[in-house]
Amino acid sequence: MFDLRQYFPLLTLVTVVTGSTLASADDDVDFFEQKIRPVLVDYCYKCHSSEADEAAGGLLMDSSAGMRRGGETGPAVVPKDLEESLLLSAIEYRDLEMPPDEKLDDEIIADFRRWIRMGASDPRDGDMSQDTESEPVEATPLWSLQPIRNPAVPTVQNQSWPTSELDQFVLAQLESAGLTPSVPATKETLLRRLSFDLVGLPPTVDEFQTFTASADDAYPALVDRLLTSPQFGERWARHWLDVVRYGESTGSSRDVLMLYSWRYRDYVIDAFNSDMPYDQFVRQQIAGDLLSVADDEDRRRNLIATGLLAIGSKSLNGGNLELDIVDDQVDVISKAFMGFTVACARCHDHKFDPIPTADYYAMAGIFRNIDTFYGGSTSRPKNLKDRLKVYLPFTENTVESAKQVEKLSGELAAIRKKIAPLDKRLKALKKQLPDNWKEVLTALEANDGANGDVEAVAGLSPKDRRTVQQYKEVKDQQSVLNQELKALEKQQDDLPAPEFAFAVQDKKKSRDWPIQVRGEKGKNGDTPPRGFLSCVELPDEFSIPDEQSGRLQLAQWVTHTDHPLTSRVMVNRVWQHLFGTGLVESVNNFGRSGNEPTHPLLLDWLAHRFVHHHRWSVKSLIREIVLSQTYQMSSANNEEGWRQDPSNRLLWRANRRRLEAEAIRDAMLVASNQLQSERPVGSLVQQVGEGEVGRNIDTQPLEEPFPHRSVYLPIIRGLLPEMLKVFDFPEASNPSGQRTVTNVPTQSLFLMNSEFVQQQASDIATRVMESSSDDNDRVRYAWLMCLSREPVSEEVDETLQFLAQLSASPSNGTTSIVDPWQVVCQSLLASAEFRFID
Repeated sequence: MFDLRQYFPLLTLVTVVTGSTLASADDDVDFFEQKIRPVLVDYCYKCHSSEADEAAGGLLMDSSAGMRRGGETGPAVVPKDLEESLLLSAIEYRDLEMPPDEKLDDEIIADFRRWIRMGASDPRDGDMSQDTESEPVEATPLWSLQPIRNPAVPTVQNQSWPTSELDQFVLAQLESAGLTPSVPATKETLLRRLSFDLVGLPPTVDEFQTFTASADDAYPALVDRLLTSPQFGERWARHWLDVVRYGESTGSSRDVLMLYSWRYRDYVIDAFNSDMPYDQFVRQQIAGDLLSVADDEDRRRNLIATGLLAIGSKSLNGGNLELDIVDDQVDVISKAFMGFTVACARCHDHKFDPIPTADYYAMAGIFRNIDTFYGGSTSRPKNLKDRLKVYLPFTENTVESAKQVEKLSGELAAIRKKIAPLDKRLKALKKQLPDNWKEVLTALEANDGANGDVEAVAGLSPKDRRTVQQYKEVKDQQSVLNQELKALEKQQDDLPAPEFAFAVQDKKKSRDWPIQVRGEKGKNGDTPPRGFLSCVELPDEFSIPDEQSGRLQLAQWVTHTDHPLTSRVMVNRVWQHLFGTGLVESVNNFGRSGNEPTHPLLLDWLAHRFVHHHRWSVKSLIREIVLSQTYQMSSANNEEGWRQDPSNRLLWRANRRRLEAEAIRDAMLVASNQLQSERPVGSLVQQVGEGEVGRNIDTQPLEEPFPHRSVYLPIIRGLLPEMLKVFDFPEASNPSGQRTVTNVPTQSLFLMNSEFVQQQASDIATRVMESSSDDNDRVRYAWLMCLSREPVSEEVDETLQFLAQLSASPSNGTTSIVDPWQVVCQSLLASAEFRFID
């Protein structure tokens, strides 16, 4: 291989984009609420809060202002400054030692370091004393809790531009601002945009040539073809896996592998490919095991769907695991389906939204009444019996197999119990046998005609005859038992292979959960009945029977056609993936601390159509959006639009967007013709086996070439593939609605030096060389494979000149005619144009 840096000037042939980090303030607040506030409540408030008799050292830690002001020795927290934050030195026992009784776990200290480095986001203001009976925030003014309207389609002046009612909503706001929409995107641009948006892959050279040569009305047929492609589910499942914090290990300081998460991943892919109605998709993930089914296949699928509740990150290194698992389940349900940060009410009434602590524990009580099967803790199961305690069998064969195994295990144990004393008896008899006992025994076994009588064998003393006879009798008994043992072991081996899933099931008895005052385990307050958010008003009642957990009723409540959040949130997610930004920018937060919609009438119109016209069909919704003129605009700039609306919130042009890590990697594999389109069986995590990251697990399977789509890469929370980390893969422990986008030097270094990138460039160069003997055609072919467009004449000329220089310079380290082309191809892969769509 070679170092691309010496050939870097070639990168000026294609577009270069600089950028900055785009981070989510909502994610920072979520991190505080989930990782920091509970620790402060548990360990600090007793001595350092407004409720303490006297704040120790003058330090109040129950408000943001108190922590930043600090006490007698200075500020406890200085955002982004680890050295000046005295709280950090105290919990690390470098100066003061806090808490005094016992040092915090390393993972908690690491969370505080990360929080301070992130800017120490802290939504608390003033006195944070706990009052579980305080009045919640008034619900009425919050826009997202209002009933979804079916607004009239607005009239517009420019009747020639809209091709759909959706366009009229957009154009109406543009005209109100005195703006005009951008020109339509070119066929080449639209083809590449649509291909990545719908299936996450670039168009092939054949697809490019066919579409660009087709009539203008070929676009709808292209949309339909991509929507029915099996790659559609792989693309949109990956979006959803971000939202539900998908991972294949527990994360945290004890990162134990979770071998069966992949079943949920495949379920999501299949759900999107089959265009499962979204309301059904939601119900299956909350309460699939409780739904009525038509056959065993339905039962298996529904059970696997509840893996949503089992695949979250877990702290296995002490702490309150039960409360944390329930909190994670409440958090993912509320954010993923409703765009509400309900988990913020775990320790106190929500400071912004109308969610009292009682509502949090009403929902938490539902999840406290389930058993979550995720593979156990740091003590990994050694046999099938142990696995049945921590994994959930999801087929009848496995259940029957488990029963058979248990039955056979008992019989095998009984036989082994009989064999053990025989082994002991044989060892004792061997010590008493004559020197020629083997010959004697052989003669005895061959002399059955003499009734096996040892008297038939001459030359033995009476004592030796008795010993040999006893030995033979014991040996015969052992032989019979060994045959029985082998027969039972064969029966066990012939049983169907056990099949397990991560899933949940209701406990046998259900009960409500008292409010845990300040979120502290065992500090009980009032006991709210299991239920849902009191701020959401629906026309139907959803009572939870005493003997049920309430998951089934929760699933029905969330998917009610009049629920003000569920359809709005999903429509907004779809819009964000197609335009780069949601109509509500804070896609996981529809509360007061989030953003209000830029196009509220359009959002409601789409949400209403999603339910009542599209019948919860995600594909149908996507089709309507991508067929609009709004989606098909170019990203070309215009002076007035830039002056009035530089962030393009009014949608006067298309947004230029950076591809995600998975799409970048998959596009490289497509260009090199190395992508294997079939779904791999299971996950590489299974090949690694039971174990814990950093504790002698065999990572060799993770280092082998993996030519499948990136959605199938193992998501081990503490051991992510390098390319995912470099290109902004989200924190897999928290629900993520929108990925951070950065443009940093490590990405350039990866594209120049990664063996994976260099290998793809080499394979692309081979394809280019084999495509033609004419270098002009080769340049054109390279551009089509990598950038989905024809090169302009200047690019052809400069590339040919560059190739000539490279081939004529032996000092550059190239040894064959392929190497110069590999440099060209890698330069294309490293270009901004390869990573962005217009």
